Amino acid sequence: MEMKQNILVGIGLVAGIALFPSPSIATLTDPRSSDDDIVVTGTKMTKDAIADFIRTTIATPKGGRHEGQYARFPGAVCPKVVGLSEQNVKQIEQRMRGIAIAADMKVAGEGCAPNVFVMVVADGKEAISTLRKKRSRVFGSMAPHQRARIANSGGPSYAWKRIQTGSAETGALQNSDETDILPTDDQAKTEVATMNSNVKSRIKRTTEQNMTHSFLLIEKDALVDLTTVQIADYAAMRSYIDTREDQASKAPAYSILALFDPVQSDSKRPASASEMDLVLLSSLYNSPADVSASMQSSAMLHRVEKELTANKDD
Repeated sequence: MEMKQNILVGIGLVAGIALFPSPSIATLTDPRSSDDDIVVTGTKMTKDAIADFIRTTIATPKGGRHEGQYARFPGAVCPKVVGLSEQNVKQIEQRMRGIAIAADMKVAGEGCAPNVFVMVVADGKEAISTLRKKRSRVFGSMAPHQRARIANSGGPSYAWKRIQTGSAETGALQNSDETDILPTDDQAKTEVATMNSNVKSRIKRTTEQNMTHSFLLIEKDALVDLTTVQIADYAAMRSYIDTREDQASKAPAYSILALFDPVQSDSKRPASASEMDLVLLSSLYNSPADVSASMQSSAMLHRVEKELTANKDD
């Protein structure tokens, strides 16, 4: 029988703001595997299914697939979990780091300045309302109607990214205002935009879309009886990818992104990130960032097919 432990999730301070008035209790199960082991489940996939998974998972970029670009973190990620017990925070942060490493992403060392925030709150809509009033900078240049759409999305998870245009050559951000997102030990640095480029190509772009910060709020009631592995894997996929939010793009049942979708029983919930989840994440971060989304998607599809074929031969 799996051991269960009560964890305090109600205080959840973000930037010194109390998101709800009093402590609340939720129950999580201990992880089923070691924090160092990234165990995934395989799924037989066709080329069309892989292409559909890419299309329905990653947000359509501004400008469309032929003009826009998929966004991603250009540098190392640094996860920060807020609102859980110290033990569970450590487990989830370590697991999120492990997922990033397994997907060939860059991971910052201990004591880094966080750029991936996972916050457990009592009421997501209320928490976002508080942030909009007192910490609006966390939303960056996002328009008011976009912020409202996040708050009214229905939960139990609420996610958004700060995405800025950067130079494909220097990495400098255009019109950067990354000076103080949430208080950390090290104040974030402001980039000096250097957007000039010597690139002369009909394929490559002079710019790329860079995620500078990711925010994920999860309501505490939705975490009851989940493992820290499930929570960490879900948080990693939602945080490292600019995922689609529309109801028409429902995640396939094998993906950890379907964790909070209605199911008949808890036994049908994904236990961890699937093989396809990790391969998708890896393919995104190994595809060129300075081309159109349509070309990124093609490169990702090729890599996914190659990875899955290699795994079958092992």
